[in-house]
Amino acid sequence: MKKTLFSILFSLALAASLAGCGGAASSTAAARASYSSMDSAPQAYAADAGGTAAEAAGTSDLSDAVQNSADLLPQDGRKIILNATLSIEALDFNATCTALARAAQSCGGYVSSTSIDTPAYEGAYRTAYYQFRIPAEQYSVFLDGAGSAGNLVSKQESTQDVTSAYVDVEARLKSLKLQEERLYAMMEQAGDLETLLAIQNQLTEVQYQIESYTAQQRTYDDLISYSTVDVTVEEVKQITEKTETFGDRVSDAFRRSWRDFGYGAQDFAVGFVAALPTLLVLAVLAAVAVTAARAAVRLHKKRLAGRPAPAPRTPADYAPQNGNEAETGKDAPPSTPPKYK
Repeated sequence: MKKTLFSILFSLALAASLAGCGGAASSTAAARASYSSMDSAPQAYAADAGGTAAEAAGTSDLSDAVQNSADLLPQDGRKIILNATLSIEALDFNATCTALARAAQSCGGYVSSTSIDTPAYEGAYRTAYYQFRIPAEQYSVFLDGAGSAGNLVSKQESTQDVTSAYVDVEARLKSLKLQEERLYAMMEQAGDLETLLAIQNQLTEVQYQIESYTAQQRTYDDLISYSTVDVTVEEVKQITEKTETFGDRVSDAFRRSWRDFGYGAQDFAVGFVAALPTLLVLAVLAAVAVTAARAAVRLHKKRLAGRPAPAPRTPADYAPQNGNEAETGKDAPPSTPPKYK
């Protein structure tokens, strides 16, 4: 009985695996073929458009037509994630932030996260950090609107092509769902409890993988359908002008360095005032320590002055105590060298 049950389970698992692998391979191949056909169609159109333009206006028109069609390739059926980072200077900080919010709202987007740094001391400038989620079809429109909200200092754009990964996820999901259907059919035909439990365990694993790949597919869909735009807004007193000549660059650098020096001086003054109580306590402790040291030195000098001075030593002090002993040692007076005639 056990051998028969084991053979049935092994045959069923092998058949489901082979069917799933075959379905995944065919699904992946079909999906990639469809995306390849999507990629080749714009290229063929570009070639036709280039040929027509060349007949009408020459070789330069042909290159322009090919270039314009190449710019549209990421839009034609591929899975592209769009990201951008903007840095904006604002003379009117509140007005610029409001204009950014309105631009996102008009494009159907929303603010994913925001952070505003407001220094504690008066006269300091504020900085805001925004992350916008904008529909992919309104991506360029929002960039134009955000750039006009203030002085656009820098703009960085990036794209990520996830077509291959997306196709793989779709193929795996299709294969897993096919396995799920076959496992349900096997459960209906199971003749005993042990076989039913074995099929149920395998079905649980397949369902877990389906949920995991479904969540991954939803993440891709969200990133593809809504682009991510990070915007930094910096409040300034004077906007950075676009310099071209060497003299303008030197002048702008000098103004910025002088402005930064002013900010640094203000920060130093604020820090000094904040540390002033600690400095006062340390100064008092140092004064007490110096006073105590001076008092100890004066007391020591007084003690030395109260002691009697030692009496001067006479030649008798250097005389030997025993006449038979030679005068030796450190206390003996120096001998007079003999005189030679």
